[in-house]
Amino acid sequence: MGDQHTRPAGAADHLRLVQEVVWLWVQMQSRLQEHFAALAAEHSLSAIQAKILIQLDRNGPVTMRALAAQLQYDPSNLTSVIDRLEALGAVERHPDARDRRVKRIVLTATGDKLRAAFWQRLTSDAGPLGALGAEELTQLRSLLQLALADQGEETGSRPRSQV
Repeated sequence: MGDQHTRPAGAADHLRLVQEVVWLWVQMQSRLQEHFAALAAEHSLSAIQAKILIQLDRNGPVTMRALAAQLQYDPSNLTSVIDRLEALGAVERHPDARDRRVKRIVLTATGDKLRAAFWQRLTSDAGPLGALGAEELTQLRSLLQLALADQGEETGSRPRSQV
């Protein structure tokens, strides 16, 4: 089987298969993002606001820069999103003890409740993956873990930010 990758025809077939899988993955990612945004909207949140709430650590503050890096979001755009979350009472900004120019974001009790409600809704609705059975989901999880491990990514079966 491994010899197929060394022959030109086998390599071309493999590349076509990779292209098809990437195309399907992009379609699924789009559906998952739409689903996530719809569930966020049920809680009067934008998708990025929901992502921020999920990322925030209940055990301590995080800098705006670190949060932007976690989210792969431009720090300058993050300010207005944090402003809206602060207006909802979900987060607070605290100046850093060593550098007052640095702001640390803290999840409030209100934010923690909002995050828990959103997380409960998100994890109780199978969304676009709902048509798959347990065996198929187990296979998909294993394949994703394998693909991520090959790229040096963490492959835990639970999200880091699980509430």
